[in-house]
Amino acid sequence: MWLLFAFFWSMLVSLIAPIVAPTDPDNLASLLHNANVAEALSRLSPNTLFAETALAALNPSTRSLGVVLSSQLQGAISAPLPFAESLALIWPQVTGLIAAAIGLFTIAYVAFQRQEVRA
Repeated sequence: MWLLFAFFWSMLVSLIAPIVAPTDPDNLASLLHNANVAEALSRLSPNTLFAETALAALNPSTRSLGVVLSSQLQGAISAPLPFAESLALIWPQVTGLIAAAIGLFTIAYVAFQRQEVRA
């Protein structure tokens, strides 16, 4: 599982995203939709979730963890975010990492309990 997510997931995302959301080079909406689909697929990987979490927590100048258009940056204050706002920015990633850990622990525990152990 770790090798899949660490090495091959980005390649799989780059193959799956154009199939799910085809792009038209002349249409900005289709390009943006494709980028959002690729980002959502890459966020299924714990490596991506951890990288985004570490980036936002350790770099207070991070404002967003997704696709940002230049029109959205107009009028933005360039001061670093306080830690509470950085935590609010990464809350979905932290929740996903914790939920994945609990889910994997539950699966492993149930599999262990179903094994017949003889002394």
